[in-house]
Amino acid sequence: MRTRLEDLIATAERQLAARSYDAAVDTYRTALSEPGAVEAGVEKLLDAAYRTRDEARGIVRPVEPPAPPPAPPAVEMAAPPMELPAEPQFQPVPEPIRRAPAVDDRPIEPPAFHLIEDDPSILERPRPDRYVEMDVRSILNPTPAPEAADPAGTATRILIAMVIAIGVVLVAYYAK
Repeated sequence: MRTRLEDLIATAERQLAARSYDAAVDTYRTALSEPGAVEAGVEKLLDAAYRTRDEARGIVRPVEPPAPPPAPPAVEMAAPPMELPAEPQFQPVPEPIRRAPAVDDRPIEPPAFHLIEDDPSILERPRPDRYVEMDVRSILNPTPAPEAADPAGTATRILIAMVIAIGVVLVAYYAK
């Protein structure tokens, strides 16, 4: 019986052969967490799967530049004598910019705000004694609501309905 690591590597190779590059990369990543993955060279296989996937997608990885040649050994030379810096030159401080004199030298008054409490006409405004009922209509049904029926009309309608019902019952009884 083969081990899990061998199964994962074989599965990843079949996925690469079937051009399932992302699945192969995932399988190699899973195999990398198994014991003995480093000895089996799963890291190199994973890098090869990345390269194969990128080449299939048309992604070209940049070529690493060759290592620079070793620098020649440095020859020590005597340091030049240090010169003392010359005295610093100070620049004069510029004079402050003067503004042109204002056209009007009066002081500017701060803004004033009109308060409601200051206006007695607002406080003594007449208020309506009663509220007016508004006729509320719907946008969907703009017809006004029906008027409320008077109780005498309702009683009359009930009485007429009872007389008709009794008449129908009597006609049905005698028709037998």
